[in-house]
Amino acid sequence: MRKNEKILFENICKYCIGKYTLLSSGPLIPSLICQLCKYADMDVPVIRGILRVQINENYIRSFAHCFNIYNGSIIDASIYEYALTNKAIGHLFPIYILDNIPPHIDYIMQEELVVDSQVKFSEQFLKNSLEKIQNNNLEFVKRFTLIEDSKKENLFYCH
Repeated sequence: MRKNEKILFENICKYCIGKYTLLSSGPLIPSLICQLCKYADMDVPVIRGILRVQINENYIRSFAHCFNIYNGSIIDASIYEYALTNKAIGHLFPIYILDNIPPHIDYIMQEELVVDSQVKFSEQFLKNSLEKIQNNNLEFVKRFTLIEDSKKENLFYCH
Protein backbone atom coordinates (compact mmCIF):
# COMPACT_ATOMS: atom_id res chain seq x y z
CA MET A 1 0.00 0.00 0.00
CA ARG A 2 1.43 3.36 -1.01
CA LYS A 3 1.84 6.12 1.56
CA ASN A 4 -0.85 8.38 0.05
CA GLU A 5 -3.32 5.46 -0.04
CA LYS A 6 -2.56 4.60 3.58
CA ILE A 7 -3.11 8.22 4.65
CA LEU A 8 -6.44 8.29 2.80
CA PHE A 9 -7.58 5.03 4.42
CA GLU A 10 -6.47 6.21 7.87
CA ASN A 11 -8.43 9.42 7.41
CA ILE A 12 -11.50 7.54 6.16
CA CYS A 13 -11.36 5.26 9.23
CA LYS A 14 -10.90 8.20 11.62
CA TYR A 15 -13.76 10.07 9.94
CA CYS A 16 -16.16 7.12 10.13
CA ILE A 17 -15.29 6.27 13.73
CA GLY A 18 -15.37 9.87 14.92
CA LYS A 19 -18.61 10.84 13.19
CA TYR A 20 -20.88 7.77 13.06
CA THR A 21 -22.28 5.31 15.58
CA LEU A 22 -20.42 2.00 15.42
CA LEU A 23 -22.78 -0.11 17.50
CA SER A 24 -25.12 -2.09 15.25
CA SER A 25 -23.69 -0.46 12.14
CA GLY A 26 -23.41 -3.86 10.44
CA PRO A 27 -22.20 -3.46 6.86
CA LEU A 28 -22.99 0.30 6.74
CA ILE A 29 -19.50 1.57 7.50
CA PRO A 30 -17.76 -0.89 5.14
CA SER A 31 -20.33 0.07 2.47
CA LEU A 32 -19.56 3.76 2.99
CA ILE A 33 -15.83 3.05 2.70
CA CYS A 34 -16.41 1.03 -0.48
CA GLN A 35 -18.50 3.77 -2.07
CA LEU A 36 -16.18 6.60 -0.98
CA CYS A 37 -13.25 4.74 -2.51
CA LYS A 38 -15.21 3.96 -5.68
CA TYR A 39 -15.99 7.68 -5.93
CA ALA A 40 -12.20 8.25 -5.67
CA ASP A 41 -11.57 5.61 -8.42
CA MET A 42 -10.36 2.86 -6.07
CA ASP A 43 -11.80 -0.63 -5.77
CA VAL A 44 -12.22 -1.48 -2.07
CA PRO A 45 -14.94 -4.15 -1.83
CA VAL A 46 -16.96 -5.05 1.24
CA ILE A 47 -16.25 -8.56 2.47
CA ARG A 48 -18.62 -10.56 4.63
CA GLY A 49 -16.74 -12.94 6.86
CA ILE A 50 -15.69 -14.02 10.31
CA LEU A 51 -13.56 -12.12 12.80
CA ARG A 52 -11.72 -14.49 15.13
CA VAL A 53 -10.18 -13.16 18.32
CA GLN A 54 -7.92 -15.26 20.51
CA ILE A 55 -8.99 -14.55 24.08
CA ASN A 56 -6.42 -16.77 25.73
CA GLU A 57 -4.28 -19.73 24.78
CA ASN A 58 -7.21 -22.16 24.66
CA TYR A 59 -10.15 -19.98 23.63
CA ILE A 60 -10.97 -18.23 20.36
CA ARG A 61 -14.16 -16.23 19.92
CA SER A 62 -15.74 -15.75 16.48
CA PHE A 63 -17.94 -12.89 15.30
CA ALA A 64 -19.81 -12.43 12.01
CA HIS A 65 -18.29 -9.26 10.56
CA CYS A 66 -18.04 -7.08 7.46
CA PHE A 67 -14.84 -5.28 6.50
CA ASN A 68 -13.06 -3.96 3.43
CA ILE A 69 -10.06 -5.21 1.53
CA TYR A 70 -7.67 -3.34 -0.74
CA ASN A 71 -4.88 -5.11 -2.63
CA GLY A 72 -4.84 -7.88 -0.03
CA SER A 73 -4.81 -5.48 2.94
CA ILE A 74 -7.61 -5.45 5.52
CA ILE A 75 -9.33 -2.13 6.24
CA ASP A 76 -11.67 -2.39 9.20
CA ALA A 77 -13.22 0.78 10.61
CA SER A 78 -15.93 -1.00 12.61
CA ILE A 79 -13.97 -3.56 14.66
CA TYR A 80 -14.21 -1.40 17.78
CA GLU A 81 -17.95 -2.11 18.04
CA TYR A 82 -16.97 -5.45 19.64
CA ALA A 83 -15.00 -3.61 22.32
CA LEU A 84 -18.16 -1.65 23.13
CA THR A 85 -20.30 -4.76 23.55
CA ASN A 86 -17.71 -7.08 25.10
CA LYS A 87 -16.20 -4.96 27.86
CA ALA A 88 -14.36 -7.84 29.53
CA ILE A 89 -12.29 -8.37 26.36
CA GLY A 90 -12.55 -4.82 24.98
CA HIS A 91 -8.81 -4.31 25.31
CA LEU A 92 -8.26 -6.93 22.58
CA PHE A 93 -9.92 -4.79 19.90
CA PRO A 94 -8.05 -1.88 18.30
CA ILE A 95 -9.90 1.29 17.28
CA TYR A 96 -9.47 0.31 13.62
CA ILE A 97 -7.32 -1.98 11.52
CA LEU A 98 -5.41 -0.84 8.49
CA ASP A 99 -3.09 -3.39 6.94
CA ASN A 100 -1.33 -4.54 10.14
CA ILE A 101 -3.47 -7.10 11.93
CA PRO A 102 -2.62 -7.85 15.57
CA PRO A 103 -1.43 -11.46 16.05
CA HIS A 104 -4.45 -12.38 18.21
CA ILE A 105 -6.95 -11.38 15.48
CA ASP A 106 -7.72 -13.34 12.34
CA TYR A 107 -10.05 -12.57 9.44
CA ILE A 108 -11.82 -15.24 7.43
CA MET A 109 -13.25 -14.03 4.13
CA GLN A 110 -16.47 -15.69 3.05
CA GLU A 111 -17.96 -13.58 0.26
CA GLU A 112 -18.04 -10.14 -1.27
CA LEU A 113 -21.08 -8.06 -0.46
CA VAL A 114 -22.01 -6.89 -3.94
CA VAL A 115 -22.81 -3.22 -4.49
CA ASP A 116 -26.44 -4.01 -5.37
CA SER A 117 -26.89 -5.43 -1.84
CA GLN A 118 -25.44 -2.38 -0.08
CA VAL A 119 -27.17 0.73 1.21
CA LYS A 120 -26.67 3.35 -1.50
CA PHE A 121 -25.24 6.70 -0.45
CA SER A 122 -26.06 9.72 -2.59
CA GLU A 123 -23.39 11.17 -4.80
CA GLN A 124 -23.63 14.49 -2.96
CA PHE A 125 -23.19 12.78 0.42
CA LEU A 126 -20.12 10.89 -0.86
CA LYS A 127 -18.66 14.02 -2.44
CA ASN A 128 -19.13 16.08 0.75
CA SER A 129 -17.71 13.31 2.94
CA LEU A 130 -14.68 12.79 0.71
CA GLU A 131 -13.97 16.54 0.71
CA LYS A 132 -14.09 16.60 4.53
CA ILE A 133 -11.80 13.58 4.69
CA GLN A 134 -9.25 14.91 2.19
CA ASN A 135 -9.21 18.52 3.39
CA ASN A 136 -8.81 17.81 7.10
CA ASN A 137 -5.94 16.35 9.02
CA LEU A 138 -8.07 14.20 11.27
CA GLU A 139 -6.92 13.56 14.83
CA PHE A 140 -6.35 10.13 16.28
CA VAL A 141 -9.57 8.67 17.66
CA LYS A 142 -9.32 7.57 21.29
CA ARG A 143 -11.19 4.71 22.89
CA PHE A 144 -14.76 5.63 23.74
CA THR A 145 -17.80 4.25 25.56
CA LEU A 146 -21.25 3.12 24.50
CA ILE A 147 -22.68 6.42 25.72
CA GLU A 148 -20.21 8.44 23.63
CA ASP A 149 -20.92 6.21 20.64
CA SER A 150 -24.67 6.69 20.98
CA LYS A 151 -24.25 10.49 20.68
CA LYS A 152 -22.80 10.21 17.18
CA GLU A 153 -24.78 10.36 13.95
CA ASN A 154 -26.46 7.18 12.77
CA LEU A 155 -25.13 6.40 9.31
CA PHE A 156 -28.39 4.71 8.31
CA TYR A 157 -30.12 8.10 8.30
CA CYS A 158 -27.35 10.00 6.52
CA HIS A 159 -27.48 8.69 2.99
